[in-house]
Amino acid sequence: MIRFEVFDEDYIPERILFREKQMERIAGNLTPILYNSRPINMLCLGTVATGKTTVVKYITSQIDTLTVYVNCQLNKSKQQVFLKIFERLYNFTPPRGVSFQKVLMKTLKKIVEDNKILLLILDDLNFMGDENVKDIINTILKAHEEVDGFKAGIIGIANDVGYASRLSDLSLFHPDEIFFPPYDRGEIEVIIRDRIRLAFGFGAISDEALNKIVDETFKYSDLRYGINLLKLSALRSYKNGRDKIELDDVIDSIEDSMTSFFRKALKALSNEEIDVLKAIYTSDVEKTSDLYSLIDTKIRNMSYTKFYEILRKLESLRFIDTISKFERGLQRIVVRRFEADLILKAISEM
Repeated sequence: MIRFEVFDEDYIPERILFREKQMERIAGNLTPILYNSRPINMLCLGTVATGKTTVVKYITSQIDTLTVYVNCQLNKSKQQVFLKIFERLYNFTPPRGVSFQKVLMKTLKKIVEDNKILLLILDDLNFMGDENVKDIINTILKAHEEVDGFKAGIIGIANDVGYASRLSDLSLFHPDEIFFPPYDRGEIEVIIRDRIRLAFGFGAISDEALNKIVDETFKYSDLRYGINLLKLSALRSYKNGRDKIELDDVIDSIEDSMTSFFRKALKALSNEEIDVLKAIYTSDVEKTSDLYSLIDTKIRNMSYTKFYEILRKLESLRFIDTISKFERGLQRIVVRRFEADLILKAISEM
């Protein structure tokens, strides 16, 4: 029996590979909870698919406290975040029309009554507006002034390795910054082999097929893409009545895997952000200043600040890279990471 669930994005493996130092840091920062004290706040930083969310969920699942996970791509306001906490406590959503202050106070008092410490996990922080993030953090960290005995800790997860600088003016927030580096090729191969072992057992893939998947994964520096490619290759092999993944299965699955992978990433973008991405992939313009001028003719009333925020988001999702280049002064250059046809196909199929 093939265990296809081990290829799912939310699958938490029994052992986490190559993240021992990060796990030790996180576990150490959570130790005060065992003594009914506030944990150390944290920011887990690294590019996409470097194990941040998996590690945080793995460690926090072993702590006896009130843990609330919030995806900031889907919940982008203080009200939405506190509704998630309220629902976790009461198992229902408050009726419409109830003020935020009432929801907040009922939430804080319930946590104190239950003698719990709130551990709030804010995933994909860089997809939420900075002012909203600051508002949420300030509300949590000052909540003990509203309700005596309230205790909480915050774990933020961001794909922007320099994200901490965006919160530097928060006087109450002094997080431990934990960096998750990209996996190297050898680490990717071990992780892919481990998923194969969990899904099929040993001997389920040829060396040529495995090397192709590892090469593709390392090429795009995204483990999620590699695991998805492995899943589609396994499905293709299974449909063809074979019990071993061969090189042809991988090659025939690459385009479908890429398109599927892009479609998932595109769901995180607004229509305006997709328009900017489309402009990048349909023009030969590289300089950010020239690109802004091009986009300004197509998308009216976009400020340069908003344009820069969109570029930063596209880079965090690995659609593009931006590099500095000295050419008659310092220039910022946008580099496309993928073939234009694949990106535009994924956009058209949304």
